[in-house]
Amino acid sequence: MSASTKLRPCLRCQRLQDTKRHSSTTPIRNPNSNIQSALSYHWDTLPPTRDQLAHAAEFFERRPPQFLWSAEKFKNMEFSTSPEVCVLGRSNVGKSSLLNALLNKKIAHTSAQRGRTKLMNAFGVGGIDRGNPLVVLDMPGYGHGGRAAWGVQIMKYLEKRKELKRAFLLVDAEHGVKETDLQILALFKSQRIPYQVILSKVDKVLYGKGKPGSAIRPENMADLARKMEEVKDAIQPDTEDDGGVVGEVLACSSQIWMAGKRPGINAVRYAMLQAAGLELKPKVKLAKVEEIISYEELFGMENKHVSEAKAVSK
Repeated sequence: MSASTKLRPCLRCQRLQDTKRHSSTTPIRNPNSNIQSALSYHWDTLPPTRDQLAHAAEFFERRPPQFLWSAEKFKNMEFSTSPEVCVLGRSNVGKSSLLNALLNKKIAHTSAQRGRTKLMNAFGVGGIDRGNPLVVLDMPGYGHGGRAAWGVQIMKYLEKRKELKRAFLLVDAEHGVKETDLQILALFKSQRIPYQVILSKVDKVLYGKGKPGSAIRPENMADLARKMEEVKDAIQPDTEDDGGVVGEVLACSSQIWMAGKRPGINAVRYAMLQAAGLELKPKVKLAKVEEIISYEELFGMENKHVSEAKAVSK
């Protein structure tokens, strides 16, 4: 073989080289790049900024949550000075799974059995060294699988707990608002309890029978938008009276990952911090202070100039 003869790689090696060359120069396009904005519906609020979402994630994840107490009855609840938010919904709507995703730790019991949560459970968020600046409560489920006695205690908490800043009502995104949900909504409105609706298990709507991680079909996105509009009509039929509801609907999933995050979880975290007044406040750029001239000074100066001009002309 002469020195000028070159060894050519086999066809399979050529294909591998072409694949590596193409993958190193061509970025992989995320088929669901716009899904984050589709997971929230704001009609009376502003969506959080990227910095606010990052702050909410750090607040919940930087320090581990702490189990504080459990109580079956309202009168047995421990005293607290930290602001509280509670998560409630129908049995098997995914409350405990959502809390584990929010708190970034498997701290709430999960089960396929309805009514697994039998007590009101409180968890401290933000660090015990900081006095747990936020307390999140996991409430027993209502409806099928729940107990009437739990409902009485939940009502007492919602109506009488001074530390409660907002109730977060979970609604199954696939099935929408049910009759038992409407009863809770009526209570919120009659007692002027501040609340917000969260659509859980949104992956069931986005992917249907498809495999999570694949491209989301446009009709599924349209179905989610329609469900959010239906929820909005159910919680605020009168645009002039909010009834204590926050003017937004958030959708989330505790079961799947998108771009390294659980979809919608940080938005729910931000909403909880915002309810307690712990959110990252946007920076407001103040206008430059200018000298203020009074009306008398302004027109006095004009009259002076006119008088001087007439004097010169003469």
